[in-house]
Amino acid sequence: MVSSLAFQLFTVLAQDAADGGKSAISSLILIPVMIVMIYFLVIRPQQKEEKKRKEMIASLAKGDSVVTSSGIHGKIIEFRDNNETVVLNISKDTNVTFNSSSIVKKK
Repeated sequence: MVSSLAFQLFTVLAQDAADGGKSAISSLILIPVMIVMIYFLVIRPQQKEEKKRKEMIASLAKGDSVVTSSGIHGKIIEFRDNNETVVLNISKDTNVTFNSSSIVKKK
């Protein structure tokens, strides 16, 4: 969606350049508009999602059931290295250590 919209704006800019005199004014208007659109359609939503993920990781506690980025489901039994790593119990007598940043979802 964003790439097709950007393509359409570039097409308009190219047509204006072919028209001549008024192309500079329309270029000066369309480029900032394009930058603002990209910010609101791409950058801002990614920043919001990353903020939510960091808040979720910060709120983790012992006993929480989580899913890692590799799809492993487990229960947190211990934090190590100033909460940089987490030990998950994935089955009876099986504990695995992960970086806290690899946790993507809290169940």
